[in-house]
Amino acid sequence: MARSIERIGPYEGIAELASGGMATTYLARKTGEVGFERLVVLKRVHPHLLKEPNLRDMLADEARVAASMRHPNVVPVEDVVDASGELCLVMPYVESLSLGALLDAARRGGERLPPAVASRILLDVLAGLDAAHEAKDLRGEPLEIVHRDVSPRNVLVGTDGQARLIDFGVAKAARRITQTKSGIMKGTIAYMAPEQLRRRELDRRADVFAAGVVLYEAITGERLFDGRDEADVLIGVLADEIPRLSETALGLSPAVDEVLEAALCRDPEERFASAAAFAEALERALPPAPAREVAAILARLGAAEIERRREAVRVFLDQPRIEGAMENAPRRRSSSRAIVVLASAAALAGGGFLAASAMRRAAPSPTRANAGVEARVAWAREVVVVSTNTALTEAPGGSGAAAAPSAEARPAAGAATGSARPKAPASRWDLHANPYRAGEIGDNRR
Repeated sequence: MARSIERIGPYEGIAELASGGMATTYLARKTGEVGFERLVVLKRVHPHLLKEPNLRDMLADEARVAASMRHPNVVPVEDVVDASGELCLVMPYVESLSLGALLDAARRGGERLPPAVASRILLDVLAGLDAAHEAKDLRGEPLEIVHRDVSPRNVLVGTDGQARLIDFGVAKAARRITQTKSGIMKGTIAYMAPEQLRRRELDRRADVFAAGVVLYEAITGERLFDGRDEADVLIGVLADEIPRLSETALGLSPAVDEVLEAALCRDPEERFASAAAFAEALERALPPAPAREVAAILARLGAAEIERRREAVRVFLDQPRIEGAMENAPRRRSSSRAIVVLASAAALAGGGFLAASAMRRAAPSPTRANAGVEARVAWAREVVVVSTNTALTEAPGGSGAAAAPSAEARPAAGAATGSARPKAPASRWDLHANPYRAGEIGDNRR
């Protein structure tokens, strides 16, 4: 049966990938003269939002930031469509899995990524970050980009063995048309630098910290800052000791510990000054595997998923097509959901536009069961929100971090009932879910 699709300029919609509060992403085919065709991803703003004030400016910011970089380790925005009642960003299609999905697949198989493979992936990420941090506009003026949301779900590991950084939707940049409102955090709590959590001025060193957290997770397969709830995670970022990998079963060189410590210093003045400096130290301490080894691991751990996507694309392209509207296209279910995680849906579903603070989520109705958590969230607020009359004390060791109360001083989870809140699973993702869905700030996901 013919499927209803839509052509927007040279872009022919093939299938819906995912939908969120701001936009829907589609796998699409770009066609041109003499039989030219190429797969792309369209991020299409919901029509009913087109009259929202500042929406075009927000999308323009995202497009301008991503388009300013032409680097093999960054997924760019290639085009903006603003015509005939449509507003879309166009991105290249990359056959890949997110690093978060790859780590989940390894965990389900009872294994970790080889440290040299983790090093290769992170060196690619750091190269992409360095390109972003050094990017200039068409006048040659520095854009001063800070990604602000470096995490495993925003790293694509391609079938070519190359990792790419995606989703600059919440990036900070000079001369943005729209600016982040005061007091609003953008990013994912478990990967935010302490200064980001404290709502201080950010520079590229915030991304260095986040990349350090991702490196730890890529090597160990476990999250560095994990917890039963957001307050636990926030406290961990501000105060928890960083484990030394040389003292674990991994048996890595102490030089790797030194690299992680330099990346994860809570005082940005003591951190690596740039992604390039981080990369140089990492390459010395943990020599990377070649890209072909990364590709081989992806092929082994993600073989079924990658093949399902390829087959889905073949089926879509072989079906007869008629002109119609994207919103009327039937949503595919069961096995066809495999393409939901097509890689370049990186910026999907309004991925940079949702910017609710972690501490402003709608709370459940007050009960004895959640009173303990509420107390700990309140404690975390006091740590993070520093007024002009409050000074954070130096943590032992001179790291510049705020000295957090001891475990005994922290309000305990479940304190109101005497029962501990069960720990959340390490990850909520699987290969058939979309690892790039937009979430609220503080979403405790990869």
